[in-house]
Amino acid sequence: MKLKNQVTSKSRNLERQLKNKFNASTNLVVRALTGDKTALKLIGQMGNDGAKISEFAPQVREQMLAAIKGTEDLNVVLSDIYKQAGVSGEKIERAVQSAILADTHLANILEEMKLDFASSQDKEALRHQQATDHIKLQAWVNKHMMLVDGEYKMLQTELQTDIRQQTIDLQHDKELGKYYLEMGDNARDDFKPKKQYAGRSIVQKIKDALLGF
Repeated sequence: MKLKNQVTSKSRNLERQLKNKFNASTNLVVRALTGDKTALKLIGQMGNDGAKISEFAPQVREQMLAAIKGTEDLNVVLSDIYKQAGVSGEKIERAVQSAILADTHLANILEEMKLDFASSQDKEALRHQQATDHIKLQAWVNKHMMLVDGEYKMLQTELQTDIRQQTIDLQHDKELGKYYLEMGDNARDDFKPKKQYAGRSIVQKIKDALLGF
């Protein structure tokens, strides 16, 4: 090169930083400035790689931090659940054993009461009263269970679109995240359409029309 380099000889420490920290050299820069194709290609590729890293760095950092935090939360939640399962399991077992003892005690008391009845009339009156109460209770329970079952089925039907939409929304968010990470500024939301099921307002209108309520 015919031109005189007056900087390098006065900046040896800085030149070493360029070489050691950034894998470049004065020779490489001068060669590129004087039109050396190999040097130009190398610097061009280094620039492209640096631009890509700078472009994706925020998203990659965010995704990795989210993955690490999610792993932490998963394991903490599972640990808490397992510990509570152990404590609750012990309490449930004790409750079951207590109920068995109480049930046996009740059965014995009922048997002893039957032995104490002085007359068959008293026993028949007691039997009739118990049978009547049981029939009434059973009828009420059956009616109540039918009402609850019917309301539950109606609610399940009404929520089908919401539940399906919730699953679609979650999956679509994941797909958009991956798509944004891949495409960066070139991403277009209209290239990733999302299903939109009818909301519960539509279901309510259909129910009003068919069932009248």
